[in-house]
Amino acid sequence: MKNHARRIISFSRDYYPELVKLGRYNYNKAEKSLEEHIHHNRIEICYYDKGSQWFCVGGERYLVKGGEAILHFPGEVHGSGGFPEGKGRLYWLIIDLSEVSSQSNQENGNEIVYLCNELIRRNERHFTGTKEMKQILEEIFCVYRKSARNKLGVIRIRTLTKRFLLLLLDCIQRKHSVVDERLTQVLQYIDKHISTPITISVLADLCCLSESRFKNLFREQTGFTPGDYIQRKRIQRAIQLLKQNPDITVSNVAYQFNFSSPQYLSSVVKKYTGLPPSILKDRKGEFEQITALGFAK
Repeated sequence: MKNHARRIISFSRDYYPELVKLGRYNYNKAEKSLEEHIHHNRIEICYYDKGSQWFCVGGERYLVKGGEAILHFPGEVHGSGGFPEGKGRLYWLIIDLSEVSSQSNQENGNEIVYLCNELIRRNERHFTGTKEMKQILEEIFCVYRKSARNKLGVIRIRTLTKRFLLLLLDCIQRKHSVVDERLTQVLQYIDKHISTPITISVLADLCCLSESRFKNLFREQTGFTPGDYIQRKRIQRAIQLLKQNPDITVSNVAYQFNFSSPQYLSSVVKKYTGLPPSILKDRKGEFEQITALGFAK
């Protein structure tokens, strides 16, 4: 099944006994929240290509940004914790670990199930992935469309799935978070000048990099493009100002943060959060700070 924003493969159990679904959404605005659900005897692997998304697993929140993966282990209750599915691109793969799937291809052992059990054994839920993960998942979509039930197609898809799982294990093995010092300077500059026009060329100069290399570095380190990050930051600051000053108007906030009009500010806020500023202004709690920017406070 597919539409303009979502595509889902429901694998045939006759050909892929352990593979359940591969999905992808590509939203250009915030959508409704993901309700809590559970996968018995199944593991769900999510890879976020761009943007950010909040997940809630067993009552604990995880912020997943572009280039990161999150695993939902068998039997865990998970969803988006009431937050909308955010603007961005997400892939998810569900694999069945039940006894029937585990015994398929028993003469050689089921390597896909084995690798999934290794992921469970490592017990690392949230970590940085690689660009190759997206490429592999897109290739699975392509092969399935052309030759889902062809013997060579089945072999290719199973091989690609194993490559994807091995990549996840490799990323867990080298899990670390090193923030480039040059980027720290850039983020401080953005914070300080968020109410004024900010150009990519100025940010790149701060890092002594070309614009193309700077954009790549920025996305690798933050999960966002520079423009998307700046927009989210402005939205967060604008909503915070509205909440802190009940008498201030949307028009004043729009022009203070360099939006061309209050109507444009309202449309952008709704695009990222699913709600207009007038509602977020009166909303209690931290919903707007978390959702609008896509970073933990």
